[in-house]
Amino acid sequence: MTVIATSNKLREVLSMGSEPHLMTGEQYKESLRDGRRVVDAQGNEIPDVTVHPALKRGIDNLAKVYDSQFDPATRDITTFVNPEDGKRYSTGWLVPRTKEDLKHRREMLRLSTFHTFGVFGRPNDYGSMMAMGFLSIIDKIEAENPEYAENVRRFIEFSQKHNIMSADLIPDVQTDKNLPPSEKKGLLRVVEERPDGIVLCGAKPCGSVGVQGHFATVSTATSPNLDPDAALWCAVPINSPGLTLVLREPVTSPDSNFEDHPIDSHGEELDNMMIFDHVFIPREYIFSLRNTTLLGLYRESCALCHWHILSRLMYRAEIFLGAAQSIVDVLGTDSFQGVRDAVSEVISYSASLKAHVLAAEEEAELWNGVLVPSTEFITAGRLQSIILYPRIMHILRDISGQGLISRFTSKVWEHSELGPILEDYLPGAGVTAREKNILFNFIWDLACSSHASRVALFENTNSTNAPVVQSELYRSYNRSEAVSHVREYLGLPEVNREIKRLYKTDLK
Repeated sequence: MTVIATSNKLREVLSMGSEPHLMTGEQYKESLRDGRRVVDAQGNEIPDVTVHPALKRGIDNLAKVYDSQFDPATRDITTFVNPEDGKRYSTGWLVPRTKEDLKHRREMLRLSTFHTFGVFGRPNDYGSMMAMGFLSIIDKIEAENPEYAENVRRFIEFSQKHNIMSADLIPDVQTDKNLPPSEKKGLLRVVEERPDGIVLCGAKPCGSVGVQGHFATVSTATSPNLDPDAALWCAVPINSPGLTLVLREPVTSPDSNFEDHPIDSHGEELDNMMIFDHVFIPREYIFSLRNTTLLGLYRESCALCHWHILSRLMYRAEIFLGAAQSIVDVLGTDSFQGVRDAVSEVISYSASLKAHVLAAEEEAELWNGVLVPSTEFITAGRLQSIILYPRIMHILRDISGQGLISRFTSKVWEHSELGPILEDYLPGAGVTAREKNILFNFIWDLACSSHASRVALFENTNSTNAPVVQSELYRSYNRSEAVSHVREYLGLPEVNREIKRLYKTDLK
């Protein structure tokens, strides 16, 4: 019944607009009024997520990206025309088959990143990445069960036609690491199998944009030691009976205004834990079931996810660079060598991430008809993005000096006595004191606030943390040709097979 209800709601919403496969921001908000069960940080159930104080601004922000599909200035970025039927679809569901497709998707990603300033790690266009990751390794799914492979194709087609937003659920709930998987009560698993589907119990954490989305794609690719009942890839309608989304405490205020909080006033990506209490998943949404041979295929199945993540961080680095130079210009500190050196570090960070992304796209390979950027360059870039991120945040704070401390609210600036004094005492270079204050309010939201701390935590652990990425880079980066050249030149014997395996990639 849930699948029918979800499909009917989406069809109803799409019928309200001028495009059969695209939603406006208002249509998107209406699509979220589908009976989903969400509990806020105060323990209260939320009857309408689009108006709840903790969620409204973030949803409004994402709705503007939906609106950009209809704006003549952006529609050729946020949508594409399917040559088979001549209709427009969301670029978020464009399957990359050529380098031009990757570039088109990256232009969309630039738009969503600049719109949200990158604080939404799961913007509108991200949700398709896991499903397309399944499509890129569909030969492995097909070997298990051709029906499941066809389910992947149909889900992508359905999502494309209905302009959906999707969350991804990969990690397992945090629990005692000493417990074997069979004893972890919160581990999501199949508790019943029926001819028409399966029933799930357990939980999945960190459901970023789950509340704001329509589906969640579930993967257990990071957990190689699961028992068969917990080995599962599937899609889950967010309004499924028995599914409860529990929100964490908000880190932005619903009462903030743009001047005082230029970023935080637009809301946040409110993470949640999804609790499954006998949730029925129709057979058509099963992509793999009890196939333990697919466990551990995280790098392969998430290659496109990682490309999206690194590309978003690349555009975020451009924002950091713009912020850093704006601080220098407004404070008039360009003549200080230490300041120039600090900004040069931000330049290097930005340029390095861009180089990794462009190199990965140049070396992209077709996997089952899906063009996948080089995982070698993406992994190397991700490692750099994680390790250097705290340094970039420190630089933004450091070159700001007292600007981050001597910030005042719009109410103070409007005070008849104090406002004029602040204007006289705190002017910037080429800007008024109040304009300078707005810049440092922006830097506060970007690098210092509770929201900034949440985003920093997210970036540090998003798709595995630095030690895991570093280990993966050592394991998978192909340096066999270089090693062979050195050993041959020196007349050294051929490296033994086991050592060679460690430094030669085993991907396609």
